[in-house]
Amino acid sequence: MAFKKMLLAFAYRVEASERYKANKKIVLELLEDQTSPRKKYFDFVMIFLVLTTIMILILEIKNDLPPFVYYYERFAVFIFIVEWLGRLWVSSDGHKTTILAHEERRSKSQKTSAWTLVKPAIVEKFRFAISPMSIIDLLAILPSYRPLRMLRIFLLFRLFKVLRYTKSLNFLMRVFTEKRFEFMTLLIIFSFMTFFASTAIYIFEGSGENDKINNFYDAIYWAVITITTVGYGDISPVTEQGRFITMILIIGGIGIISFMTSIMTTSMTEKLQEAKSHHVIYEVAKLKSYILLCGYGKMGKVLARELAEEKKTFVVIDNKESSVYEAKSEGFLALQADASDMELLKELQGEKKITYALIVGDSDAFNLSTLLSLKSLNADITVFVRANDLHSKKKFEIAGAKRAIYPYATAAYVGMEHLENQQCKRKVVIYGYAKTATEIVKVLHLKYDDFIFVVDDKAKAEEAKDDGFEAIVLNLGDDENLLMMGISQGVEMMFCVSQSYTQNLFVTLSARALDKELKIISLCSTKDEGDKMLLAGANHTINPYEIGARRIFRLMKKTQEEKS
Repeated sequence: MAFKKMLLAFAYRVEASERYKANKKIVLELLEDQTSPRKKYFDFVMIFLVLTTIMILILEIKNDLPPFVYYYERFAVFIFIVEWLGRLWVSSDGHKTTILAHEERRSKSQKTSAWTLVKPAIVEKFRFAISPMSIIDLLAILPSYRPLRMLRIFLLFRLFKVLRYTKSLNFLMRVFTEKRFEFMTLLIIFSFMTFFASTAIYIFEGSGENDKINNFYDAIYWAVITITTVGYGDISPVTEQGRFITMILIIGGIGIISFMTSIMTTSMTEKLQEAKSHHVIYEVAKLKSYILLCGYGKMGKVLARELAEEKKTFVVIDNKESSVYEAKSEGFLALQADASDMELLKELQGEKKITYALIVGDSDAFNLSTLLSLKSLNADITVFVRANDLHSKKKFEIAGAKRAIYPYATAAYVGMEHLENQQCKRKVVIYGYAKTATEIVKVLHLKYDDFIFVVDDKAKAEEAKDDGFEAIVLNLGDDENLLMMGISQGVEMMFCVSQSYTQNLFVTLSARALDKELKIISLCSTKDEGDKMLLAGANHTINPYEIGARRIFRLMKKTQEEKS
């Protein structure tokens, strides 16, 4: 009873000790935390110790080494022992399991003994001790015990310790682990073919026909080197039956090797993206703080360039492989993933490292999900978000966004700023029906009779009708149709805002050829498209994605200045 009280008192004292927790956290960080700079140096030291001690054990086989070498080896083995004890320590919290066992049994009014309290902790430590990597660590210590020379075979296990400290080898081992069913199937087929072929060759040539096959082990050796297509030539079949078996075995061997290569290639391809993601997460973990850019589309690219020019630290997240590849080719830190994934955001330590989040995805549902994930992670993160629909702006602001930017309205206002007179005395032709087109009508305060929508197909005309507008289906690539619409006669201004860039370009060029005084504003989505539009005769261009992105960037910068 006294021992039980002492045990419980010790467990509660350890649980209350901040010094104990701090020391254990340091050891855990050193041994397990891949994001810690300390662990990187620790891994280098351990790899150096492993490789140098292996070299010592190899050199001493045929050489007399100076005494200091053995002192160095003893020091290295001491470090290995301390490391194993450290891993045993941090593998579980024995005092916590003891406290939980005590409180659980007390809540059920059950009697407790010292053994029932300490048993869960012992079981957890024992599970660690018999884990594969723990056994490798223990076997790696044995070769240093010189009196038992046979223990030198465990020298190989010391080399396996390197697996703990190298990510690439760990990655390779995970491939083998996850594909163990396929590799086990391959091993069974390989074993069956080897046994079948060695038995057959031994029957046909083991009774004296072939002086190279003296026992069944020779037959197995021949089968293995033949099935792997190595073929040293030291054992060759001499009978017709033996040669036939050899041909069958070679064909089977090619099939097995092809099967193995296919498994490895597929597995490596599947794991490559995961390895790249882990590398990015590791790099992000080194950052003290950063801006999260969700989405690398047309707006995301502009924002990334603006952030890079201002020397801001940022991380791009996009779920499209092509977008992430493009971001990485620009030299940005990018990750292919779902930005709304809470587990990912926690892994990126977003709750304490993300200062600003710029969400510029093409879907309002995705943007809202990402916004809510960030706000539930840390309500103090300042978020600017792109609204793809005007009605979504209010929803984003209710959800916690600092500002929601509707790029099409912003682009329409900016486009109007280029014009000397916004009061149009004559009719305005708007070619194309999209979000920017309707915003232009609102910005210019046009009455129903002041403008006309022209579209290429009936589907767009129906869409305009559903929104309360009338649209004429007409091909404006034809000069006669342009004249019929009043170009060079009654039209003062023309907007080319079709979703087709090539159509906007052609109509701009055609309209400019007919009317030198016509004010033409054309829609574009990249700088190159804008330059071509200006060459074709547009007075100004509107890029809603670039304008919206720069609007978000200015708002973020203004907020930063206000906070500082």
